[in-house]
Amino acid sequence: MPYLRLHLPAVPIERKRVIAQRLIEITMHAFHLRPQERYQVSIEFISGPKSNPSNRFGPLSKRDADCIFEVMGHDLTEEKKRAFAEETVALLAGLLPSKPRMRIVRLLGVKPDVSGQIAFQFSELSPAVSEPFVVHPGTQAA
Repeated sequence: MPYLRLHLPAVPIERKRVIAQRLIEITMHAFHLRPQERYQVSIEFISGPKSNPSNRFGPLSKRDADCIFEVMGHDLTEEKKRAFAEETVALLAGLLPSKPRMRIVRLLGVKPDVSGQIAFQFSELSPAVSEPFVVHPGTQAA
């Protein structure tokens, strides 16, 4: 099932709850999950000092992104990635704390491009990691 890790500045717990609920809805829609898979979506918020993204995420070029979003899952097609990223950017645009320069831009009536504030990293999960442990009835424990 999808595992989402969101690196962002400190955000109040109430806002994290709203973000998590919306991210689950986006994940369900973008990855075409069944309703019973809703509770298998994991979301982790990481707030703290920025680490060096070039060492951690490889080819990311958005080193000064306000938010880094790691998405791990199965069968992540380009269509699913694009749908997820578009819906997530639209969601986070209004919920992320903005830098002073972004507030000024908004006050001037200019709609800022928030896609540059959010960097995405998609990774495929190994099928062996998420498959349930199966015991065959004919085998005995050692």
